[in-house]
Amino acid sequence: MSLLARLFRKREAASAQAPQTPAALPLGQPAYYEVWGGLESANRALWVAVWFSITVAILCLIMVRALLYRPPVVIRVTDSGMAQAVADSGGQPPVGEAEIKNFLSLFERFFLGLNVYTYDSDLRLAFTMMSPDFQSKANDMLKRDGTVDDLKSNQSRVTVTLTDLKIIRDTPEVLECKVLGNRQVDSFKPEGKTGRVVFEDDIILRKVPRSEASPYGVLVKDFHESVYENTLAK
Repeated sequence: MSLLARLFRKREAASAQAPQTPAALPLGQPAYYEVWGGLESANRALWVAVWFSITVAILCLIMVRALLYRPPVVIRVTDSGMAQAVADSGGQPPVGEAEIKNFLSLFERFFLGLNVYTYDSDLRLAFTMMSPDFQSKANDMLKRDGTVDDLKSNQSRVTVTLTDLKIIRDTPEVLECKVLGNRQVDSFKPEGKTGRVVFEDDIILRKVPRSEASPYGVLVKDFHESVYENTLAK
């Protein structure tokens, strides 16, 4: 009997030490089995990396854009060899005397040195060098003087020679200039009129911001011509 009692006690002890099965778990304590946890953690880490990369890329684009629009570093070297950095290199450079003289030479050639074969394109270029107010005034001037009609009827070719260009007065808004020269008028027709005109032009230039339309930074605001000699046959 004692042997049987010891066997039953061992079996009961083994039963007490055995893990409880899900069916034997008390109510309110469900069992969880983690299957996709590692994959979800990897996905979350991937999304964090993606958003971080996008943020860095946007910041880099902003920095590149800022660098592209940053004014360049300009170093001005004097005649003596001294180098100096220009503080406001992104501003509008001032209009120089050489630019003004070049502008006046081109304007005189396009506006006065007309050719029967190229007058249309020359006048278009001359009008782009005028202010809007003076464009209408110059158009009326050409019609009143019959410049284009005389050019066509005489088959003329005008050569302008400038002898002097001066800047009389320079203000923050305008430039007053004086141009001296002569025009040699020839004709493609054997019986056409020829001659020489000596003139003095008073030109007022208005200062404007430099742009693609006005790279010189000036436009013709007013124009007045005085003729001292005219040998053109009537």
